[in-house]
Amino acid sequence: MRVPFALATLAILSAVFVHKGAAQSSYDLRSPDGRIEVRIRTQERIRYDLVLKGAAVLENSTISLDVDHEKLGIQPKVVDAKTRTSDETVAPVVRQKFAKIRDHYNELRLTMDGGYAVVFRAYNEGVAYRFETSLRQERVKIYGEESAFNFASNFIVYYPQEDSFYSHNERKYLPQHLTEIAPDFIATLPAVVDIGQSGAKLAIAESDLDDYPGLWLRGTGSTGLAATFPPYPLKEVQTSDRDYKPVQTADYIADTAGKRAFPWRVIGIADHDGDLLTNQIVYLLQSPSQVQDTSWIKPGKVAWDWWNDWNIDGVDFEAGINTKTYEYYVDFAAKYGIPYIILDDGWYKLGNLLEVTPALNMDELVAYAKQKNVGLILWASWKTLDDQLIPALDQFEKWGVKGIKVDFMQRSDQIMINYFYRVCREAAKRHMLVDFHGDQKPAVMTRTWPNLINTENVRGMEWSK
Repeated sequence: MRVPFALATLAILSAVFVHKGAAQSSYDLRSPDGRIEVRIRTQERIRYDLVLKGAAVLENSTISLDVDHEKLGIQPKVVDAKTRTSDETVAPVVRQKFAKIRDHYNELRLTMDGGYAVVFRAYNEGVAYRFETSLRQERVKIYGEESAFNFASNFIVYYPQEDSFYSHNERKYLPQHLTEIAPDFIATLPAVVDIGQSGAKLAIAESDLDDYPGLWLRGTGSTGLAATFPPYPLKEVQTSDRDYKPVQTADYIADTAGKRAFPWRVIGIADHDGDLLTNQIVYLLQSPSQVQDTSWIKPGKVAWDWWNDWNIDGVDFEAGINTKTYEYYVDFAAKYGIPYIILDDGWYKLGNLLEVTPALNMDELVAYAKQKNVGLILWASWKTLDDQLIPALDQFEKWGVKGIKVDFMQRSDQIMINYFYRVCREAAKRHMLVDFHGDQKPAVMTRTWPNLINTENVRGMEWSK
């Protein structure tokens, strides 16, 4: 039977429309080496699967962002989809595991109706995604962010479980099955999942964290992990010179710009355990350096007074927090080629960074250290430094101090993340290095602030004292 021309034409157009519609709601992104695949769907909500070497690792993982009580990612409408490939070389100011890092990825950018986009990237080292908004509102409140990592099986996860959002992040990584983690069991990052492929591991992390709270994880009671975030602090109480805790919080997690890029949600993948150490995906996803002249940034070893409890034997002076003891440390550092010594807790009167302990002559010590070509790093409680940031850093600069070690933050809410940026920025203006001790989140901003040379956030040797 012959089909009328008009009817045949309509059938062809209908077939093209269905095909086009299907293409617009399903996307496939692969790593440059083809080993990793991300399958993205946009029907009803944004979902994705993660496939490694043909085997599913994540299935039906969902994402959304609650902006002023409107959930971006629910009933999404794609208005544009663009792909691109980038293959460049990054030369870090402070060497990572390598002096140069290949920045090679494929990217899919989905622009949505409603003033937002979702960007996915696939590297040979893993995958990442982020939200971007271009809203009319100058300021918005973020009431929540959904990031559900739904695994294909009940894998074992090395989960650094925490008691609360107020923590030094010095936890044990204890292996347990995903189904053993209850929804109220929260953890800091990264969590490392054994995905059962000949030793392959998956690490959940984040990158380019700015003006936003840090990502934490919680259990789901099933074979998944989900994002959770410290809420925005409304009232804080200081219980000591170093403990400043939120006691009242908002029902939102961030108050931020309506036009911005949000932090990357990162899934690092390594075929072998050791490859996690050289996986540079978190570093590569950070914003480029905000420090123009980096010639003065010189990382190096440091002689640490606190670890030895200022205990020196066989000397003709009383060891302690005084000029003679620190000059001894300077001599030790100079003899063994150690570029820095640190003056840890006790060098200043608690609560006032501008008042040096009477037994310590800072001018004399700085001059002595300069003569020996040894730099000084000064410890500071974060809240005291926050209260006196500009006058304290100005004084440190006059002394010729080379860096600061900031301690006891124990938080990663939006206010604290902004503090990290402020300290790095002001320290860079004065050519000072920064070491943060007390939260692992600053580790995701070391490319942006190369003067941030260390973030201490592990269960270290002090736990064995």
